[in-house]
Amino acid sequence: MGSFNMIKATLPGMKRSRKDRGPGSISLMSSQAGQVGIYGYTAYSASKFGLRGLAEALQQEVIGDNIHVSLVFPPDTKTPGLVEENKRKPQLTSIIAASSSAMTADEVAKKALDGIKSGSFIIPCNSEGILLSMATAGLSPQRSYLMAFVEVVAAGILRFAALCFQWNLYRSIEKSRMQKN
Repeated sequence: MGSFNMIKATLPGMKRSRKDRGPGSISLMSSQAGQVGIYGYTAYSASKFGLRGLAEALQQEVIGDNIHVSLVFPPDTKTPGLVEENKRKPQLTSIIAASSSAMTADEVAKKALDGIKSGSFIIPCNSEGILLSMATAGLSPQRSYLMAFVEVVAAGILRFAALCFQWNLYRSIEKSRMQKN
C-alpha cells in the first residue's frame, strides 16, 4: 500500500508537469521473489507480486501522459537487512536463494537507473533475473521489439526449464520434510 499511496499523492503533479518536459518515470522496486513464489517467502512474494499488478495497470493508465513505469526485480541484495534475514531464514529458503547470486546495493541501483533511463518496463538485475523476466513476461509491456521476439521464441524452452526447476524444488522440499520427521 505504501507504493500505491506514494503514487497517488505524486501522480497529479507529474501529469501536470509533463506538458513542458520530457517523459516522466515511476519506478517500483520488487524482487525476484515477485516473479516466482519462493518457499519461506509467502507474504513477501505476495506483496512483491502485487507490485507487478500495480505497475502493469498503472502503465496503461499513464502512458498517454508521457509517464513510463519501471519494475525492478533485484535478487538478494547485500545489506544489513539481508544479514538479519539470513539469521531467521529457513534452511531450504537459503538453499533456493543461493541459486541466484546476491548483488550489492550499488550494483542494483546502477541496473535500476540504467533501466529507468532506457524506458524499460521490466528491469532484471542479473542473468537469473533476465531468464526469470523472459519466463514470466505474460502480458507485461515490452518496449523492445528484439526482446519481445526473444521472449516469444524462448517461451517454450524456458517453460520446460522452469518445470524441471520446480519439480527439483518440490523433491527438495519433500526430502527436507522427511528428514524433519
